[in-house]
Amino acid sequence: MGMGLFSGMKTYSLITVVALIASTGCAVAQTESFPVIQTETAFLEACEQEWVQRAPAAAPWARGECQVKWGWAMAAGPMAETILAMSVADDDTARAQAQVPAPGAVMPAGVAVSHTATGIRFDWQEQGSEGRYNVTDALRSRGVALRSLGCPQYPGASMGREKVMLATLPGRQPFVVAVYSRAAPTGREYAAYEVDADFSGVVPDMPALRAGRYPGGGGRAFAVDPTGWVAECPDPERS
Repeated sequence: MGMGLFSGMKTYSLITVVALIASTGCAVAQTESFPVIQTETAFLEACEQEWVQRAPAAAPWARGECQVKWGWAMAAGPMAETILAMSVADDDTARAQAQVPAPGAVMPAGVAVSHTATGIRFDWQEQGSEGRYNVTDALRSRGVALRSLGCPQYPGASMGREKVMLATLPGRQPFVVAVYSRAAPTGREYAAYEVDADFSGVVPDMPALRAGRYPGGGGRAFAVDPTGWVAECPDPERS
């Protein structure tokens, strides 16, 4: 998957994630420390309106697609909770350190987790799948504002979609999150989903993005080098 924030970054792989222990000693992954504050109805209405504005012909089926996105967002809740628990609180002097977990933690099925020097990465693959998780809206539903920093343009839809965003939440310091999503083009091929979050405070500009200096940058499992970058794009999940 991606090579990390910088090419020389060392990645520490974990077998599975059970609990992330904050610097206070509280087991944050076992409780909903960052609850969902958006209702399903509000999400569906906003999602459908945005979709139809972007593609008027989508009106007959946009609601159904938005319902799928909501289900995926709920399934991605543990990943969103983990990311927010690792983010730096405004009054923190150092980032809460996640500990190597013990067996039995609740994490979405098939999701592999690894730590980087300045953040965390989630990877998922499944043969023949259209997708299963939506961290982007899982974060938004918890009050996180996401501003696009840039989106690589791949030469074919089968190579997936990616978006790099700056995340802000009241009481937490901004962090960068990159989401890569690829539906399986055929039943024999694999879907892929990767989420990379970086809490270093470094916000990549467009030259840095083009050079691959962003969380998860430097190559994706099913994508060649991008042909270009744009500042704005739809979310990667079922867009």
